[in-house]
Amino acid sequence: MMGYMTKDLPLLVILLSAMIMTGCGASVRNIPFKINSEPEGAHLIYKLSHLRDKSPSADWIYLGNTPFQGVRGINEDLLVDSTKITIKVMRAGYYDQIMEWDGASILEETETKGQITWSPRLSPQ
Repeated sequence: MMGYMTKDLPLLVILLSAMIMTGCGASVRNIPFKINSEPEGAHLIYKLSHLRDKSPSADWIYLGNTPFQGVRGINEDLLVDSTKITIKVMRAGYYDQIMEWDGASILEETETKGQITWSPRLSPQ
């Protein structure tokens, strides 16, 4: 049995190496966000979705409350591959506000302003 394992060991090493290199190929871009709202204390959620995908399959991810300042790591391949980021600001008694960016505009705003900035004014219901 031991001879069988040592014979296949080089193949196993090659397969594991290929799997590791494939997973490490995608680089992550840290995207700084600064989101305020009027009034403050609103909940923030975001999702990544493909521009061509019309189904609401992307999961919303909780960011925190406004004012919010933080950094999220996003796979660079997603930013250049027709991906959009949608951020929703919600507060009880107010209408939700939604903002969307495509991958190119996220990269452009990050490079020109140093961060993604949004300051929605919430309207009472």
